Amino acid sequence: MISSKRRLLIGALTTTSLLALSACGEGSGTSADSTGPVYFGVSAPVTGQYAEYGKFYKQGFDLALDQINADGGINGRKVKLKWEDSQSDPKQSVPIAQKFVNDQNIIAELGDFSSPASMAASPVYERNKLVQYGFTNSSPKFTLGGQYMWSPGISQATAEVQQTDELAKFGKKIAVVYQNTDWGKQVFEIFQERAKKLGLTVTYSAAYLPSTTDFRPLLIKARDSEPDLVYDIGYDNDAAAILTQAPKAGVTAKIFTEQLTATGIKLAGKDAEGALTTATWFPNSTEPRVKAFTKAFKAKYGHVPGAFEVYAYDALTQLVHAAKKGGATRQGVYQGLKNSADLPSVQYGKFRFQSDRRPADPPTPVAVIVKNGEQVPAEG
Repeated sequence: MISSKRRLLIGALTTTSLLALSACGEGSGTSADSTGPVYFGVSAPVTGQYAEYGKFYKQGFDLALDQINADGGINGRKVKLKWEDSQSDPKQSVPIAQKFVNDQNIIAELGDFSSPASMAASPVYERNKLVQYGFTNSSPKFTLGGQYMWSPGISQATAEVQQTDELAKFGKKIAVVYQNTDWGKQVFEIFQERAKKLGLTVTYSAAYLPSTTDFRPLLIKARDSEPDLVYDIGYDNDAAAILTQAPKAGVTAKIFTEQLTATGIKLAGKDAEGALTTATWFPNSTEPRVKAFTKAFKAKYGHVPGAFEVYAYDALTQLVHAAKKGGATRQGVYQGLKNSADLPSVQYGKFRFQSDRRPADPPTPVAVIVKNGEQVPAEG
């Protein structure tokens, strides 16, 4: 039998221990091991409908890890990643966030793929002062989630205006199909506002579920509105399906897509020829940083890199740069991002963050067209 006093003592000690652990989890920035590997957490779709993006991430991250660790890591400490499969689902990204903030070896987080999945988890990261590096999160609302939400990507509030400006070079009558998600609806709203200012006419618009695979009913209605362009505001798999099904639906208008990667082009095959989108970089660029990256990527994987592989590569190299500058702690990464004026980027060259935790003066994307299976600059 345990005496009442002993029970009280054990209870007090247990409570004290839990409070200590809780305080440690509240982003003190101390690592459990200051001599072993430096860890970053990755919340990303490894399985599920967006798994291809997880594959893109892994290729970019792995190439970056090869180079970072060959160059001495962070002050002699190897850099490693701890992966969790979110399927880009908010229901899964939140418990992953809790797991990461409780792991004191993790000094920053990368992901998630979609803005909704990232934003659902943002309160956990913000409360625990762990940088959430949403490098593919284009929602303007993402970085509004707190001081620890950062993105090296262009906000959709800017990117969609730029994309619409490029789209307008290829037609004035636009039929639009868009993903029925917070992201898709928000992008469509930005497009509508810009299209109106540019004098474009939206001949037809319709939303589709992320699970949609048969786009022919929407494409037939889009065709009947007699547009110059059919504009898809969706992900790569949506674009590939639309490009493949458009000829079967009798669509003769040009197809302009929000996203189109090398995988999407491969899936669409000959139907991808002539498809339009925008890009901020080209693997065949003569820029020394791009040539070096493309050469290393092809040597490792045997094919030309796409946009999302570049995004992942850039993101990890940027966090490592920040950790070298500010220290390999949670607060060190935050300070490093805040105070660096020379963050590395294959896409941009060296850059700095502005007050909204988005890149200052990012390059303007240009229209690209698929020719012989590759994206090349397009002329409107």
